[in-house]
Amino acid sequence: MTTTKRGPRSVARALLATLLVAMAAPAPGAASEPKQAARLSEADAELVAQVEAYLSGVDTLHARFRQVSSNGGRATGELWLDRPGKLRFEYDPPHPLLLVSNGRFLLHYDRELEQTSYVPISRTPLWFLIRERIDLSRAEDYALAGVSRSAERVVLHVVRDGAEPGEPGSIAVLFRRDPLQLAAWRIVDQQGITTTVRLENPAFGVDVAAKRFDFGELDLPEPGRRPENRGR
Repeated sequence: MTTTKRGPRSVARALLATLLVAMAAPAPGAASEPKQAARLSEADAELVAQVEAYLSGVDTLHARFRQVSSNGGRATGELWLDRPGKLRFEYDPPHPLLLVSNGRFLLHYDRELEQTSYVPISRTPLWFLIRERIDLSRAEDYALAGVSRSAERVVLHVVRDGAEPGEPGSIAVLFRRDPLQLAAWRIVDQQGITTTVRLENPAFGVDVAAKRFDFGELDLPEPGRRPENRGR
């Protein structure tokens, strides 16, 4: 039997697929009823309220990021955020991939293959972080499953579709403490692959050009239209 070694582009595509489809569909065997939010201690409830206030105050973000997958994939790139709803992940060469949200759809574009796909931004893992109103305790489409803390960091465990922390359909969001700052998130997809994205040198409240989230600037088809054949 011959084993084919996956190159950096195929690994990166697998990483992007993880971000696109993780939690977009119910996990196998998931409960039919949404998981109820965890019962929090008074101290944890106060901490969650602080995190909600902090996230609600984040309007824009620019950072480098480092992405690692439990299946061996690695990638780096640059991230822009403009709340509510707008994101851009631009991956460093040799990865030919781009993720852009214009507030309605998340676009996944493979420059090398000239392939484009779209997912409603509300169906993606990070929607609860970039939606207009951030309420981790009383959301309808996800649930706060627990809080972990240490002297240096806070971790919020968020789940959908009846999952438990660490299972497919779960996210762990990591914050540094003193001062509180978003640092990383860890997603478990429907195949059980864990993808961790860590922010490097994040800058909050910075000017971000609106064109970074404009699909028209990329000369790509709108959702529902098939892309035209292009010569290389």
